Amino acid sequence: MKSLPKADLDLVAKYFQENDINLEKASFLISGMTGFVGSWLVESLMHLNKEFGLKIEITGITRNASKVNAWIDLTSKKNVKIIESDIRVCKEIAGTFTHIVHAATPTTTATRAGDLGNVFESSVTGAQNLLEIAKKQDVPPIFLHTSSGAIYEKSPSSLENIPLNWPRRDLDPSDEVDSEYARAKIETEKLIEAATIEGAVKGINARLFSFMGPRVPLQEHYSIGNFMHSGMYEDEINLAVNPATVRSYEYAADMASALIYVLGLGQAGSIHIGSDKGRELSHWAELVGKVFSKPVKNLSADLAKKPITIPYVPEHDQRIPRGLGESLLIEEQVVIWRDWLREKY
Repeated sequence: MKSLPKADLDLVAKYFQENDINLEKASFLISGMTGFVGSWLVESLMHLNKEFGLKIEITGITRNASKVNAWIDLTSKKNVKIIESDIRVCKEIAGTFTHIVHAATPTTTATRAGDLGNVFESSVTGAQNLLEIAKKQDVPPIFLHTSSGAIYEKSPSSLENIPLNWPRRDLDPSDEVDSEYARAKIETEKLIEAATIEGAVKGINARLFSFMGPRVPLQEHYSIGNFMHSGMYEDEINLAVNPATVRSYEYAADMASALIYVLGLGQAGSIHIGSDKGRELSHWAELVGKVFSKPVKNLSADLAKKPITIPYVPEHDQRIPRGLGESLLIEEQVVIWRDWLREKY
C-alpha cells in the first residue's frame, strides 16, 4: 500500500487547524485499519501528530499486517501499534482508549465481500467485540461506526438528496450481497445506539456514501474506480452501468477531514459523510476520459431509458464544516488521483 499524497494530507491538516479540532493525547483503537476508510484515518492522524505534536496513540486491527509495512515505518512510529487479528474473534485488547472506530466490513473481492457470513459477522460480531472492550474503559469512549447510505429505504427519483431522517430498510437475511451488507450495517447501528443509551459509549453512526481519490478500489463495484481503471489500462473509458444513474463522489481527503471532525466533536447520533452534489455517471465517465485524454465507450445506453428509483446522494450535514477539497475543481481532484495511481503502478 502506497502512502497518500502529501497535498491531500496537508488538506486534512489545514481543515483540522481551521476548525479548532481537539484530539490532543487521544488514544484510538481502529478496526479495519488497512481498508479504504481505516487507512485514510490512520495516515491522516499520523500526519496530524507530525504537524501539531498531538501525542495521539493509535492501535490498529487488521487481518493482514504485511499491508501496513509499505506505508508505515513502525520502527519510527512508536505511537502506532498493529494487532494482526480477525475482528470477529478479537475480544481482548489491553489499553485505554478515548476513541474506538469500527471500520472493518468487507467491501472488496480481496476482503471476501461475496462471503455473506463474513460480511455480516465482521460488522455485527466485530462491533460486539469492540463494545466489550469499550465497556472496560474507565470513561465511556467515543465509538464511531462507519455505516453506509445503503441502510436507507429506496427513495423516489424526485428526491435529489437523501435526508438524515429517511427511514432505514427492514431487511431479512438474504443471499444478495448488497442486501446483506445493508442488513449488517443496520444491525450494527442498532448495537451502537443501544450501547449509547446504556451509557457504555458515545456512539456515532457515520453513514458514508461514495468517494473518489487515492485508495478507492479499482475493478470492484465502485463505478468511479472502474472508470479510473479504464483510464489507466484501457483505450477507452468503459461505461458498463446505467449512464443516467446519479451519484456523488466526495474527495477522500474531505471524507477523512469530516470523520476526524466528528471524532473530535464526540456528539452521539447519526451523521452523513459524503458529497451532496449529484451527477449522472455519464458525467463522471466523461470527466475521467478528459483527464486521461480517452474517449468514453457507453456499453449500457439502453439502460438510460429506464427510470432511476434509487438516488444515492446525501443531504449535507450542516453540523460538519465543508471540506477544503471542495475548493479544488473536481477535475483537479481526479488529476491528483491519476498521478498517484501512475506513481503506484
